[in-house]
Amino acid sequence: MKKIIIIMYLAICVLSFGAGNRPVARLLGTSNGKIINQENEDKVYPLASVTKMMTLLLTFEAIETGDISMDDMVNIPEEVRKIGGSRIWMTKGDRLSVRDLIKAAAVYSANNAAYSLAYYVGKGDIDSFVKSMNKKANILGMENTHYYTPAGLPPEMTGKQMDVSTVNDVYKLSRELLKYDDYLKIASMKEATIRNGEQTFKNRNKLLGIYGIYGLKTGHHSLAGYNISIVSKKNNLSMIEVVLGAPDEKTRDKIVLKDLEGFYNNYSYKKLLSKGDKIGMVQIKNGIKPNVKFYSSRDYFGVIKKDAEVKREIKIQKNITAPVKAKTVVGEYRILIDGKVYLKKELTIDEPIEKKSFFDRIFN
Repeated sequence: MKKIIIIMYLAICVLSFGAGNRPVARLLGTSNGKIINQENEDKVYPLASVTKMMTLLLTFEAIETGDISMDDMVNIPEEVRKIGGSRIWMTKGDRLSVRDLIKAAAVYSANNAAYSLAYYVGKGDIDSFVKSMNKKANILGMENTHYYTPAGLPPEMTGKQMDVSTVNDVYKLSRELLKYDDYLKIASMKEATIRNGEQTFKNRNKLLGIYGIYGLKTGHHSLAGYNISIVSKKNNLSMIEVVLGAPDEKTRDKIVLKDLEGFYNNYSYKKLLSKGDKIGMVQIKNGIKPNVKFYSSRDYFGVIKKDAEVKREIKIQKNITAPVKAKTVVGEYRILIDGKVYLKKELTIDEPIEKKSFFDRIFN
């Protein structure tokens, strides 16, 4: 009876998530959160090994807080050593450093390495670690994501449901991972070596170096299709692209390269406002200070189309009369790109302005 239930469950998974039964989802956005284009952005897809991005994020958080270090040696449990799919060679009673396990999980997408990290960071409790993965997803606002494993293997190998997410959620996760330089250095390696040079493997991300791509993670199994999250830097522009559910690796990579080519050809990183630029001035009737000038407190940049029309607008309240309290909003400054508001700032008088005395109003 149990076997029948499992077979029925797997059949449902195939029908629901078969890679040929759905459109591809994609999202291209800047590293600071501006989405350039997207398609099927909130449609749920199996993640496959893109799941490991969250496992690696929690690992680097544990390193950052001092709970573990890159040089810690991890005793590999027998049940973890035997995890199937993409894997690195491990012997019975093996010990590897956290650094080597990160390389194996991030570069080669080794499932036994990802499980080893989950085991170590989770203090021997992988299920507890998976709960932490979901808790972190919730913190990041990944509303359509659920993890069941630390590696993304399909149900027939785990007996659990598939780890699922959306391109929108993976984009949020990718932005969070950009905070960890050590991860980016490892994810960008075309080839990595572990065990003091005894074992070498190539990165499964074949796009590294094209259009400045230097990460982040690939993923694939038959139910998930071909997935990827990449980060690219060119012409001072850092971009993230997420693709889920592609029918094959060639299609997936072609989508990424086509989107990046179109973006870099048509967009640029422009300074919209410089620190110290005069924005405007407001008159204060009967004030000791007759007017207040407004200047930009910092530089403002934007990722915009090269042929975009940039306009500035300022709206100031009329008939402002002293006394004026500190922090009084007297207007609004806006930058418009092709007629749409790109930047909006309130104009606020920081210090109080007293009313002129009776004699000042007469003689001045």
